Amino acid sequence: MRGPFLQRLEERTLVCDGAMGTMLYAKGLSLHRCFDELNLSLPQVVKEIHLEYVKAGAEVLETNTFGANRFRLAKYELAPRRGVREINLAEARQAPEEAGENLKTETPKG
Repeated sequence: MRGPFLQRLEERTLVCDGAMGTMLYAKGLSLHRCFDELNLSLPQVVKEIHLEYVKAGAEVLETNTFGANRFRLAKYELAPRRGVREINLAEARQAPEEAGENLKTETPKG
């Protein structure tokens, strides 16, 4: 059975958001910082970027979790202190709120 997302994709082209890291850098955040950890320490900045993409017409938002895995977080010595699960869950909970009524959200099953 095909989900609503795949059905919409078959019907028309969907507009996706853009590069989160590039936008975070453009807001003055250092490239030497872990952008995934911002889901916990500066969630308002991540939220602002998501909202900017929605205002620009994005229909699909990706979470700010590109490097939120134990190997990448270990590089920043975050895995023990700020766990992979905590960082990913923070953004997974926040992203649909940021989309608001402008986007329909679909939770993956399985």
